[in-house]
Amino acid sequence: MLYAVPLRIAVSALLILPVAFSIPAAGFTCNALNDDAKRAMKAWQVPGMALGVVEGGQIILRRTYGIRDTDNRLPVTTGTVFGTGSLTKSFTALGIAIAAAEGRLSIDRPVRQLLDYFPGDVTLRHLLSHTSGWPRHDALWYLDSYDRQELPRRLAMLPRFAKGGDAFQYNNVSFAVAGIALSAATGKTWNDWIAAEILDKVGMMETVTTLAGFRQTRNRASPYFPAAEGRISLPLRDTDPVAPAAGLYASINDMLKYTQALAGNGIIDGRRALPAAAVNSLTAREAGSYGLGLRLSSWHGQRLAFHPGFIDGYGARLSLLPDRKSGVIVLTNMSGETPVARIVSQIALDCLTAAPRTDWIAHFGGGRKPQKPKPPSSATIAPDRLPHTYTGHYIHPAYGPVSFTATVETPSLIGRFHGREFELSYAGNDSWRLADTHWPLREGLIFSFSGLAGGEFGTVSAPIADGPTYRRNAGPLVFHREPLSSPAPTPDK
Repeated sequence: MLYAVPLRIAVSALLILPVAFSIPAAGFTCNALNDDAKRAMKAWQVPGMALGVVEGGQIILRRTYGIRDTDNRLPVTTGTVFGTGSLTKSFTALGIAIAAAEGRLSIDRPVRQLLDYFPGDVTLRHLLSHTSGWPRHDALWYLDSYDRQELPRRLAMLPRFAKGGDAFQYNNVSFAVAGIALSAATGKTWNDWIAAEILDKVGMMETVTTLAGFRQTRNRASPYFPAAEGRISLPLRDTDPVAPAAGLYASINDMLKYTQALAGNGIIDGRRALPAAAVNSLTAREAGSYGLGLRLSSWHGQRLAFHPGFIDGYGARLSLLPDRKSGVIVLTNMSGETPVARIVSQIALDCLTAAPRTDWIAHFGGGRKPQKPKPPSSATIAPDRLPHTYTGHYIHPAYGPVSFTATVETPSLIGRFHGREFELSYAGNDSWRLADTHWPLREGLIFSFSGLAGGEFGTVSAPIADGPTYRRNAGPLVFHREPLSSPAPTPDK
């Protein structure tokens, strides 16, 4: 996932102390787990964490570490609710598999049968396996301008690099469309369907699926992000527009029940909570190393299904060893380039499979590295034309309007885009550079103007949707100048 612009510095001393845990079950030995978990948290300055392990379909370990709120020094408990980010995808895939088993939909029929504006070659299976053919377009939902009903319509306006099923590209927005299709098929919102068919049946009573519900949760982990000062607190990201991809918030108590259900083919403590066929469908290989809402791999020769989950200020990881009916769940309140959830998960997986001990902390570099200093600002370049030549209103069919005005004091432009106001400096060749991040607009983003005619540019383009780690980028988005409305005719007197 992407991350929001940091707001408030939180540099209080790190408390890493297990404040609640269950005694490991007999036969489970993982001597390094507790000490290495605390060591990893300290190395990457993660404030709080919750850890759970399931073996043979039974919960055998439940531990919490550190603090959920650095300002008030509140400890993480087994009921502390964290953002789970992309772990939500397995819930959506499971909910759709349950609906398919009930005959309410088919994952292999075109989504267009449910959403008439959608391309005819895309199925629910393509959405759930990230093979719908669109670039990521995370910036589209990070604009905070389009709700869950509008996002699919906006995505459908954008070009694709492949037909449905032909190529893999991890995609939050297209995955979220699956939740809208589920609603169209069942007559229930995604939130209500997931609650009725999964959360209630598994017994996940502390889990919420809306930002409003998360805000109202008293025992909520606050979100943090690495910074040069140590770490900074973040505002809560509104995940409601893409809730089927990233909008579930849960405690270790509840996620352990979910892990237990998935590891046990839908059975929890001797009772069937979820249909076995629906659970097993998540780990059937669909596209390379991806199933339906879960990534697929192996661990020391044993089948592994897993998924990381990152959303602003939270990092999580769910790992399953289906053939052993075992799994690991880790929740933290730190995002960014922070591998702690992965490190702790892999230590526990080594113990579950009786593998030789690996120092995963050293494997991932031993801790946070100092941030690289920003390069010095380049010398100011005088524009080739008067700044007002670039001003005006431009619009993209999916991303909406952007406008530019010229400043008087300095040769710069002021851009406005979905409530964000930002300054651009000239970069040469009718291009202007963004100096500071205004998320999802990244520092250094280039806006290029073209089509000069009659003293006005006809288009401006910028790679707003692209990311440095994306497999396939969308390329520059082209915004076309909007002509000024003609004044209304003066009525005859």
